[in-house]
Amino acid sequence: MEKHTFYGILTSREEFLYPDSSCSVLPTSLRLAAAQNGLRGIQVLLKTCGDAVKLHLESESFEPQWYRMVKVPVEYNTGDGVEQGGGMVLESRPTEKPSYATRLAPFWVYDCLAPATEGMVQAADGFAPVYFCLHPKRVLVAGEHTALLSIETDEGIYTCTLTIQVYPVNIPAETFSVTNWFSLDAICRFHQVERDTPGFYAVLKEYALAMRRARQTLFYLELDDTCVTGREPYTFDFEYLRPIIETFFSSGMQQLEIGPLLSRGGLPSGMPDMYTDRFKCAMAPQVPVDTTEGYTITVRFVQALAAFLTKYNWHNCVVFHVHDEPDIHAKSPETIEARKQQYYLAVNILRKYLPGVRTIEAVSSAEFRGGVDIWVPGTPGYEEQKEKFDHLIGLGEEVWTYVCCGPEGHWLNRFLDFAVLKSRLLFWGCAKNRISGFLHWGFNQFPMEMDPFKGTSCPNHTGIGTNFPCGDSFIVYPGKDGPWMGMRMEAQRRGAEDAELLKLLRQKDEARHDELVGRVFTNNYTYNDDPVIFETVYEELLQALSDWKE
Repeated sequence: MEKHTFYGILTSREEFLYPDSSCSVLPTSLRLAAAQNGLRGIQVLLKTCGDAVKLHLESESFEPQWYRMVKVPVEYNTGDGVEQGGGMVLESRPTEKPSYATRLAPFWVYDCLAPATEGMVQAADGFAPVYFCLHPKRVLVAGEHTALLSIETDEGIYTCTLTIQVYPVNIPAETFSVTNWFSLDAICRFHQVERDTPGFYAVLKEYALAMRRARQTLFYLELDDTCVTGREPYTFDFEYLRPIIETFFSSGMQQLEIGPLLSRGGLPSGMPDMYTDRFKCAMAPQVPVDTTEGYTITVRFVQALAAFLTKYNWHNCVVFHVHDEPDIHAKSPETIEARKQQYYLAVNILRKYLPGVRTIEAVSSAEFRGGVDIWVPGTPGYEEQKEKFDHLIGLGEEVWTYVCCGPEGHWLNRFLDFAVLKSRLLFWGCAKNRISGFLHWGFNQFPMEMDPFKGTSCPNHTGIGTNFPCGDSFIVYPGKDGPWMGMRMEAQRRGAEDAELLKLLRQKDEARHDELVGRVFTNNYTYNDDPVIFETVYEELLQALSDWKE
């Protein structure tokens, strides 16, 4: 019987696959490099006429984690701006693919990863779409390891020999800080669980573990008026948060983010007053914080929260958001100056009742000196005021970075119409600039009208600008029993691992560190996102660390 020739794609590179990707004869061997405790991922798009395939891996060194790749829609291309609130998606389809995008929208992309624990993957569109991770059975001995991949199909059995060059390098425990903000409401809605029930905490635990897989070290609880138990006078109770906080800390999180203290207030239309020059109390958004009433409410709020955190010994592992993006969406310098005074008032109250607490804030400038402890500029804000932020780093202050619905175009970001490698390169940029953390607002931020399996562009409820770019608000999908990872989440994990490895190299050989990073990253607008070149540089990083060990 004539042996069947299998067609498709097999890749360990950081790249997206698509249902209509160009295919060729599948290779019978693949080589890749890994750290001793690394978790390498491989994608397979295998052409088949059958309904499903069965996966096997023979290896003394690795055990597989199997996933079925699920296609998701990309209904818009991203715009080409920097400021939030503009044309963040191109609602009118352009005649040609934007130069910064992978494809002209609309299209489908394999980003969602559904677990296939038994190694059985359903076919779709004439292909079996597979992602699997090589999980070390133990910390591996350096050297060459092999594994045999076999896939049973209706046409026969496809086999591929995997050669894994394991370097004498271990990815360290987290010292690089990562936070992705999440939605408890979306968890309840998609998984049909009610707050404060066993089912809710079981699903929440799965989300916390997914965050930890992505090397997330902080979790953000955005307070709402659930904590308000009385209004004449204002009283507060935070005990309802205890089991949620315990779930995250028991999953390995290092720090709790909490807040905010301040609000922008609202407009008569119901939209937030994005351009306000008068911050309000977060739990009384009609009351300016710098009035006697506002001061009283804020003091009582902080006193109650401080007592709660101290009761459970969490006061030493908390960072606080006073107000997100306090220097963004301001129409004049006078607005910034007015906000500063109100912000400093709130910070002084916070530090009075929670001594030693650190504030953390997404910012576009270094204007709020003395009020912010952990600076988190967006990448354009950092590049524009690099000298000022680098000066803060030189003073020993902590500077992170973030992206969200912007920047767009050729700027690095993690949208679904961008090369997935850009999600990973963001962390190489942090290494280049000696930035020590990364923040994003969107882990599973699905508003009521959004289903990411039907549309990936998040509605924008700020009242300014278009919808948010496709994929901006999430890196996981609401699966049957918990979150299903996205390829962009895996890219974030690997990027955070890279940041740790690069930090190790910088401590030993700063010149070599800078040379390697410079091969793929100049700044957040100028970089090389060729996955072939990146894979070569990544292995050189492992080799450089091996030389150091020797």
